[in-house]
Amino acid sequence: MVAPGAPLVISYGSGSMATLEPHRALRLSTMAWDFPERPDLNAIVTIADRLDFLRDHLKSFCGLWDKLPRLFLDAYFRGIAECVAQNRFGLDLLAAVHGGLFRPEDWSYAALCPLPQAHLPAAPDNSVDFAFWTGEELHVVEIVTAASPSRARREGRERLKAAGIPVAEIPGEELERTRVEDLIARLPGPVINFWKTVPLPSSPFRVGGLNEIRSA
Repeated sequence: MVAPGAPLVISYGSGSMATLEPHRALRLSTMAWDFPERPDLNAIVTIADRLDFLRDHLKSFCGLWDKLPRLFLDAYFRGIAECVAQNRFGLDLLAAVHGGLFRPEDWSYAALCPLPQAHLPAAPDNSVDFAFWTGEELHVVEIVTAASPSRARREGRERLKAAGIPVAEIPGEELERTRVEDLIARLPGPVINFWKTVPLPSSPFRVGGLNEIRSA
């Protein structure tokens, strides 16, 4: 899907809204987070702890009994750490450009933000399990199980594909096994190679009032 000429607002979760801007990927660091309570940054100090905080916040947008989407978020955030570990050499080179101001782990926040239960214009009658915005195109992740999907679900996937939106299907049993390698192998390249287009990392957390805890 080609980037729209103007920002596109879509809903996710239970009515939350996200703005997809042309040529600006929706990342953990650029997402306009709206936390119900101000994060205690003195209690969640490490990057790992803060990523866990973001993961759990995203889980709150999944359905109460949606076990597999929650497992996807667990695996996805472990996958972020795995991608950083696998690409440490390249990230060390990027960090060196900035005189040691950053560490490879700082690029974790550059990971694309998964939007749970996203409603897309191409299939407005159905939500998708997760949507990612690269700045140029949407990518959809659907979790599939042995049970046959409903007719509406099947038709929704076909409409997405017809609109040129890539749909990655993740077998639910792989999430049950919690194999990060399986997940990484099935995710599209722009989602996995999130760090390659970010020369300078930033954090989604800011010190100050709740309205300031947003990306710059």
